[in-house]
Amino acid sequence: MKIVALSCTQKRLPSLTDALLEAAVSGVVREVRDAEIQRIRLIDHRIAMCEGEDTCLDPEVGRCTLDDDFEHVVELAEGARAMLLAMPVYAGNVPAVLKIFQERLKSFMNARQRPFGNLLVGTIVHSRTMLTEPALGALFPWYLRLRNRNVASACFTQNDHEDLTRTAAYDLCVAVGRQLGMTLDGSRSPAVERTALPLVQSPSRPRCGDSARQVHPSPASSHDTVTSGST
Repeated sequence: MKIVALSCTQKRLPSLTDALLEAAVSGVVREVRDAEIQRIRLIDHRIAMCEGEDTCLDPEVGRCTLDDDFEHVVELAEGARAMLLAMPVYAGNVPAVLKIFQERLKSFMNARQRPFGNLLVGTIVHSRTMLTEPALGALFPWYLRLRNRNVASACFTQNDHEDLTRTAAYDLCVAVGRQLGMTLDGSRSPAVERTALPLVQSPSRPRCGDSARQVHPSPASSHDTVTSGST
């Protein structure tokens, strides 16, 4: 089963993004024994910015006419069933290398089969201080347009930690990969039986407008009935 591991860092190796992505890869491999991991580092490929001419949407053209590595990257993901995506946050949003790639994929807007589409996805976002959640949210319109389904996400801020891979962040990335793998494995027939976790019911709590007497019965007897009016 082919799974894309898409690194969206703009740093050369080694990088924290790739380390967290590899943790997620180890998780998905634990759950999917026949996993074939296709690693793609966008920064290692020459992908030019979209020039906005929209000639790719012309049925007589049908493809982006820029001459670079874009089509090769698309071919690398052909046949994939799922994707692990890891990205840093540089300026409160998705990194430029990913934004450029997203815009180039517009050339397949009218195609019946959209590259990097119809996938189950696990997402990892990290930053030095904050704004990981808004950056994660910025991915979802892109996922929806490609008919992808995000099954697990994890956001991390580095703050004072010198190395996130030596914190719980590493284990959570493994969990993202395992969740993606279990979802993939569960879609097969027959599905592998798994032990269901017990459902924990939270205790009842007062609701707005409830009187204290209605919510908390008299401790004298558990069978006392609360009535209103004078005695």
